[in-house]
Amino acid sequence: MKTPSKIVPKIIIGVVVFVIALVVLFNAIVVVQAGNVQVLTQFGRTIGVTFEPGLHFKVPFVQSTVNYSTRQVTYETSDQPDVSRANYTDFSVDTTSSDGQQVQLKYTIRFSIDGNQAEWVLNNIGTMDELVEKIVKAEARSLARNIPKRYTAFQLYSEQVFDVQEELETTLRPRFEANGIILDEFLLRKIDFTEEYFAVLEEKQIAEERIVVERNVLEQERIRKEQTIIKAEAEAEQITIRGQSLRVYPEIIQLEFIQKLSPNISWGILPDGIVPLIDLGDLHEGTDLPQEIEPPEATTFEQEMEAEEELQETISD
Repeated sequence: MKTPSKIVPKIIIGVVVFVIALVVLFNAIVVVQAGNVQVLTQFGRTIGVTFEPGLHFKVPFVQSTVNYSTRQVTYETSDQPDVSRANYTDFSVDTTSSDGQQVQLKYTIRFSIDGNQAEWVLNNIGTMDELVEKIVKAEARSLARNIPKRYTAFQLYSEQVFDVQEELETTLRPRFEANGIILDEFLLRKIDFTEEYFAVLEEKQIAEERIVVERNVLEQERIRKEQTIIKAEAEAEQITIRGQSLRVYPEIIQLEFIQKLSPNISWGILPDGIVPLIDLGDLHEGTDLPQEIEPPEATTFEQEMEAEEELQETISD
């Protein structure tokens, strides 16, 4: 029968062997979570193996893995990076416009790692944090400083800011791809200007509004001038037409003469050679002659005939 002194060492050895086996087993198992890849290394160098999401095995204590997230991650610049919820944060980028105005850019970059190039990234750049620092941050901040310098402050303030965003994205995309990064989206959230620039912008706006008002005044004067010219031309044309009509129809003068005598006089067009009879009483009533003036005395027959002839000659003329 074995004594307890001999059984205890065997139990201890068995426990040690079990623990070691358990450690070896856990070290040999690699579980890759969804949205990640792990590059397998052996004694610190890559061997061309990248583990996709799932269960994998490796040589314990000889081989190890480096994890890269293939999920979309966010790099963001802001005035208060500490309160940002982005995966990687940074301060805003200061730069100048082409006309010397100080501006500050705030932007967000959404990107992910190309799992097929994870081994290349590890060999040439390093870990995920090193990739963000050396490529994402360095390239984005460099372009954010240089590209806006080709635009004026007013262009950056107007709708052309979308052109700046597009140029930043299209320039940044191939640089990311060359380093195993997939650029999902570049968002230029805001461009801040100095208070001095806003004061200049306000003065410029006021000046432009004054110019618009002055142009409207000049346009109104031009319209009035054209209307005056058109009216004068119409009157001149009317005079010309009237003169032509009088030359063709001289009787119009007689008609107008009769119309202007008195509104109470009845008249009509008589055959040639017949003298119109005018009611002197109606003529008297339609004029401003004093009522107390008596009509002239009757004339002799010869005087009446001479008066009628003179009146006929006057009307004929």
